Amino acid sequence: MHNPGRTLILISLLLTSVSAFGQAKQPHPSRIGEVTVTVKEQFFNSFLEAIFDNLKAPSTPLVITESDKNRTDEAAKSCPSAITLQRENSGVKTAVKFVPGKIVAPLAFSGAYNSTLLGCLQFQGVAYTEWTLEFDRRAQVLQARVKITDMQLENVPSLAQGSIVTLVQSAIDARINPLKILRPEQLSSVVPIAPSGGSLRLRAREVKPEVVPGLVHLHLTYEFLPEK
Repeated sequence: MHNPGRTLILISLLLTSVSAFGQAKQPHPSRIGEVTVTVKEQFFNSFLEAIFDNLKAPSTPLVITESDKNRTDEAAKSCPSAITLQRENSGVKTAVKFVPGKIVAPLAFSGAYNSTLLGCLQFQGVAYTEWTLEFDRRAQVLQARVKITDMQLENVPSLAQGSIVTLVQSAIDARINPLKILRPEQLSSVVPIAPSGGSLRLRAREVKPEVVPGLVHLHLTYEFLPEK
């Protein structure tokens, strides 16, 4: 004989089992932690000095305008359009400076541009720049965008000064921006936990830079994930 009470009990037990099974399949919530890393201005400047001491000065081609693209190969060889970072120009030294809320950097440079109208323009000067730090979570990279705020040029006719500024900024945008400061291998790491028979990956979820005089504090939020 059909027993409605027993049927209700069986249905209740079945729903409870399904619910428990579903809960067991739910992933564990992400565990996060925060850490602050402080980098001194002197670290960046020592790194720059080491480049000048041990390597070739960094150089990048200038972006050629449409009106100058038809220059001959011989002309291009005798006057390559490029800029080269210098240690110092006119008493101004290439250096990174941390000031409240931002990073600024005077960049001494020399260069040449092969102009159809003006011929081979050889120049030198200082570009005053501001660096904006940003974190690309997907790529796991802390990067900077470099913007010229002012430029002092020598040996350049006034007619061409505006064009040179544009060319240098274009070269920075095309060849340098965004400038990678910290790469994935520096922001992320795997920590073996031998007694547990596995490892945890520390993956950066957020990086908030705080720039103060002489220092930059990087406030990092990490999530701890099982390493598969």
